[in-house]
Amino acid sequence: MAKFLFVLSRGMDDPVRATRCIHLATVAKKEGHEVSVFLIDDGVNIARIGMVDHMKSPTGDELKGLLDYLIKEQVPILVCTPCADARHMGEEDLVKSARFESAKLLIGLAVDAKVLTF
Repeated sequence: MAKFLFVLSRGMDDPVRATRCIHLATVAKKEGHEVSVFLIDDGVNIARIGMVDHMKSPTGDELKGLLDYLIKEQVPILVCTPCADARHMGEEDLVKSARFESAKLLIGLAVDAKVLTF
């Protein structure tokens, strides 16, 4: 099986891209691949508790259910620390399985993974 790294820089301002990223991460996980999600820029808001409750794509994919699946499967949801700091996010704001990480880890993960960016 392959390793996939999904990098999401869009958040509430682009529900189509945000939903598609998490949807494809879910598909990869269900196919048995190793999956990580790294949230940067406005994408960090996806990891904020309650923010995705009503987001969906025009195709009807609902972000909350997709994200809940990744959380249940303990897929790492990595949140850029400075991006989150700029948006006044603390650990208490994060969904389960999300944690703050650095750009150094993002690059380290990218070395050995197929990277998809949204």
